[in-house]
Amino acid sequence: MSVPKELPPEQDPARVRIQSVAHRGRTVARQDGRVLFIPFGIPDETVEVEVYREHRRYAEAEIVRIIEPSPDRVRPACRYFGTCGGCQLQHMSYERQLESKRQVVADLIERIGGFRGVEVLPTIPSPRQYGYRNSARYLTNRRGELGFTDWRDNRFLRVDSCAIMAPEISRRLPDLQGHATPGEQVRVRHSGRPGEEPLVWPPLEAPVPTGQPELEIELLGRRFRVSATSFFQVNAEQAETLVRLAVERLRPLDGQTALDAYCGVGTFTRFIAEEARHTIGIELAGPAVEDARANLEGLGVKIIEGAAEQELPKLAGTDVSRVLLDPPRTGCERPALDAILALAPEKVVYVSCEPGTLARDLKYLCSAGSYVLVEVQPVDMFPQTYHVETVATLHAL
Repeated sequence: MSVPKELPPEQDPARVRIQSVAHRGRTVARQDGRVLFIPFGIPDETVEVEVYREHRRYAEAEIVRIIEPSPDRVRPACRYFGTCGGCQLQHMSYERQLESKRQVVADLIERIGGFRGVEVLPTIPSPRQYGYRNSARYLTNRRGELGFTDWRDNRFLRVDSCAIMAPEISRRLPDLQGHATPGEQVRVRHSGRPGEEPLVWPPLEAPVPTGQPELEIELLGRRFRVSATSFFQVNAEQAETLVRLAVERLRPLDGQTALDAYCGVGTFTRFIAEEARHTIGIELAGPAVEDARANLEGLGVKIIEGAAEQELPKLAGTDVSRVLLDPPRTGCERPALDAILALAPEKVVYVSCEPGTLARDLKYLCSAGSYVLVEVQPVDMFPQTYHVETVATLHAL
């Protein structure tokens, strides 16, 4: 939490009791009938806050003093926490983080999705709470330094370490400081194999190797080629959890035609194709398509390059019985959802990193009366942050 500030005489801190957790890691309190959104709080704490931004229906406030701390409050592991915008929950015990994420998913599924009585299962914990990220995307300033942004005003913040990054990535960071092209993002990735050099993209004039075009990451005994700019899950251990969950909920796959509508480099597609009779993958990003072709070679997968909302309608009449959706944070476009409803698969498994758009899309898929939401399973892919992955399972009625 940032250091408490001296308040001007006309603005005394307000004492409030934090009531609940909201999306994006903020907590909620009320003062004189208005809603306050407060970062770095924990429900049931009594705190003094200063309002720093007013809105028509709510205000944003910052904690300046904790009067009654929660027993779930812990000491953050990172020296940048409270200033850096990357993490929001390091002040909270891990058990409380897991329950908070489940509560947020449940709230959005009910409030946005309109679902009543659907159980949101306990969040599956990450084996590692720190040092789990295999990929970092750093911003740069005009001096070529690498960093992130301040949580409140998005100003550049130089960082020389990051507690949630793989140690191999943090060790490489000092060698890159001052060598980046101003204004350009720098991606650093690691395969997870000890002793292997991290990938650094784009090429830099630095005292360490940079500009590697690709690397290999292993999941469940299979190796995946991942180009420098292709998307891949940042927590490999939890990516394995996601794969197991998704494939299990799509089963039985034997004899079925399966579709992975946002297949990326083929992570889910590969495991689906090992069991299904026919598998189709759709992907828009060119580098990811090339990776997918390499990763799925010999499995007979039909890979379609293009946007899901444009390519899915072209599959009308195809006997697709299983569909996996893993769209970007913005969720599925309406034409993509309409095309899935027209295909009428027996099972749809929706993997999402944004519970708000997930709830919106589930509502649309179920509103026509063709599907029922049978399970919602949060997975903690991103400890210490508000982000949560969710696997939702739909069955045809």
